[in-house]
Amino acid sequence: MQFANFFSQATIKRPYSYQRALAEDEWPDVLIAPTGLGKTAAIVLAWLWRRRMMPEKTPRRLVYCLPMRTLVEQTADSIGSWLERLMEANIGDDIPSPADVHVLMGGTKSRSDQPNWYDVPERPAILIGTQDMLLSRALMRGYAAARTRWPIEFAFLHNDAQWVFDEVQLMGAGLPTSTQLQAFRELKYAEPALRSHSLWVSATLDPDWLRTVDFTGSRKVLRVPDDVPADASSPAVRRLIEAKKPLTKATIAPLGAKKAEVDAYIRAFAETLRDNRVPGQRSLAVLNTVERAQKLYSALLKVGIAEDKLVLVHSRFRLRDRHAQMERLRMAEDRIVVATQAVEAGIDLSSAVLFTELAPWSSLVQRFGRANRYGERNEGGGAAVQWIDLPPELTAPYEVDELEESRACLAALDDVAPVYLRDPGKPTPSRRVIRKKDLTDLFDTDPDLTGFDVDISPYVRDAVDTDVRVFWRDIEALISATPAEPAQPFREELCAVSIDRARKWIIALRERKQRAYAPDPQWRKGERTRGGAPPGWQPLDGSPWPGLTLLVDIVAGGYDPALGFVGEAARAPVAMIEAAPPGARDTDQLDGDAESDGFPLVVTLAAHTEHVVAEARALCNFLGLQPKDTDAMLRAARWHDLGKAHEVFQDTMRRGLREPAQYDGVLLAKTEKEHLRHSRRYFRHELASALAYLANDDWQRRADFIAYVIASHHGKVRMSLRAMPTELPPKGEQIGERFARGIWAGDKLPAVDLGNGEIWPGGRLVLSLMELGEDQITGASWTERTRALLDRYGPFKLAWFEALLATADRRASARERKGSYD
Repeated sequence: MQFANFFSQATIKRPYSYQRALAEDEWPDVLIAPTGLGKTAAIVLAWLWRRRMMPEKTPRRLVYCLPMRTLVEQTADSIGSWLERLMEANIGDDIPSPADVHVLMGGTKSRSDQPNWYDVPERPAILIGTQDMLLSRALMRGYAAARTRWPIEFAFLHNDAQWVFDEVQLMGAGLPTSTQLQAFRELKYAEPALRSHSLWVSATLDPDWLRTVDFTGSRKVLRVPDDVPADASSPAVRRLIEAKKPLTKATIAPLGAKKAEVDAYIRAFAETLRDNRVPGQRSLAVLNTVERAQKLYSALLKVGIAEDKLVLVHSRFRLRDRHAQMERLRMAEDRIVVATQAVEAGIDLSSAVLFTELAPWSSLVQRFGRANRYGERNEGGGAAVQWIDLPPELTAPYEVDELEESRACLAALDDVAPVYLRDPGKPTPSRRVIRKKDLTDLFDTDPDLTGFDVDISPYVRDAVDTDVRVFWRDIEALISATPAEPAQPFREELCAVSIDRARKWIIALRERKQRAYAPDPQWRKGERTRGGAPPGWQPLDGSPWPGLTLLVDIVAGGYDPALGFVGEAARAPVAMIEAAPPGARDTDQLDGDAESDGFPLVVTLAAHTEHVVAEARALCNFLGLQPKDTDAMLRAARWHDLGKAHEVFQDTMRRGLREPAQYDGVLLAKTEKEHLRHSRRYFRHELASALAYLANDDWQRRADFIAYVIASHHGKVRMSLRAMPTELPPKGEQIGERFARGIWAGDKLPAVDLGNGEIWPGGRLVLSLMELGEDQITGASWTERTRALLDRYGPFKLAWFEALLATADRRASARERKGSYD
């Protein structure tokens, strides 16, 4: 099928020439195209077509990174509709289905019938997420994701992935991070196992913005319509880029930042907007802060605009309320839309009247694109655009210099059609740029000795824009519930809140004797919580940090369904949203221990080993690993759970049996009862497995790679090897006896036949390699071995191999839970 027909089936439109070029030619690094020319459709459908026609040249995962949550939802809806049309036309067999579209705005799947994207790395998939969620995962510190999952997502986002960074003018600190990561993937030391590529997209983008200390050299740029003669001469394209948008300076403006001055400005704004409406047409007002947008919405109600004629668009709504606003936006054009930066990009919206507060030039260009967007008003004089000047006290979240530059540009224009707009200028310089050493340090996912992690927020988003997420529940009901289960939020009830507003609100809550609660990763079922917190949560005593999920009592208020998050301005109880359907949980920050999860049937260690080997072989063959790499992965699969032969693990398994005598003398990998604890806290069987594997090969360095893959397959024993802060030494042992992760020096593992000629003869475990420096028995330390592996393979390839075994193990366990094996 030709791409033109493929595109038309999906969109019911004919493609522009540049859209065909994306599908049929080599992809550029940069795509610059005016608003309204279908950039998202061009990219997604070109990738789908290339996956269909040229799968060996097209990365398996399309990672669509957007700067705002509102853009994610709209993009996901559009892609879902295109895929459904293709399936209806019976041309969707060899491309992803709607179930392969994954939204990352909190970490996990949003549909109960949808597999986790990282559990099926062999399947083509489309990942759509905010830069917070995607870049944090690309830095191995995934916001709202369990620590144990960080390496897996990191691996699959850097291997076999086509990244798309859309609306880059809004990315802030995330932009240099995106270019640096691509630069690292192009370095020989960090070359991924499977090729990945990046594409930066915007209507306002200067390729020089992408230059960083490591991302240099010329890049392939596609400028539309300049580089596509057929589009440059197309009447349809000319109609868009010459759409009439006469510009004037508004007569209203705030005099200062005092409350009375802002309130007077908002009242005047509401009256002006009411009086300048075009009957039956859409009017749009764009403000720079959520608080001012909320105030204008309320003021419009007071000046006589009916609520059903108003729409409020910003990113501080719960999903259900935001969808309600967007539905009202789509229902009819006779609306006044009050919005923030959330409307600047991605939202398919055209207005007859546009008022905008002064903003950086790249933001203004995006806002202008929401007036007479398709040239539909060209014959009627165009869409009237008015800009509102701001005093220095109200420039936030922007800088004074940025607005001064925009003010000068506007003074020279009387029409803001795309053809008249100047170059996009320069972005704000980043305060911090990630370097190779930083990425190497981030590869170690253990917290430091004080229990803290490296703060990646300066690499992800400008500090003033960093969010936390809040959900409201009945705390008293959670505490009294039986059995005690940790409350986990789902997408529909989460509300994004800027970290600054969250910090101020939390302080106000404490003054009212209310609390905000953060996840408690150390909590275990049956344990008492601290400070009267509900199970699995703990009072937040300090300040919130980026990506944190907070639980708040419904009686604390803080949210209005019509306005979104308002903090102390709303003290009425917040209505809870109905319980999530199975599989719709949106965060797994509460990192449990899957070791003792119950199964519907008992699984022996020998059977589980064969299951994991089979899953690993299938993965390796499908992904086309080299024979030597496949052999290494299969050997790691043979040895990965040898540590389950340890007496501590077997004792736990037998305590979970309904009929223990039935399994006398049989080593078990899975038991029947749930939530059993090992007799030793922090016990990690995979550490015992790795130690045995090294010992079996006389501690030779050739064994390091497989030992690392074995140790890391649960994400808890990786680059460093040390006891946990609250881990207790063996009772009655001499001072200085080594112990780590529940393994004690001298522990004995019995002889085990691992199948396929692999035999562990039995022996005691040695832990001297946890010490720094050389040891007479073990030679190099664990740290020296893992650092050497990181230098040899690079972070992307090493994570790829550990993720493959982890995936094979999880898939085998999932099939065992369902009883899928004989």
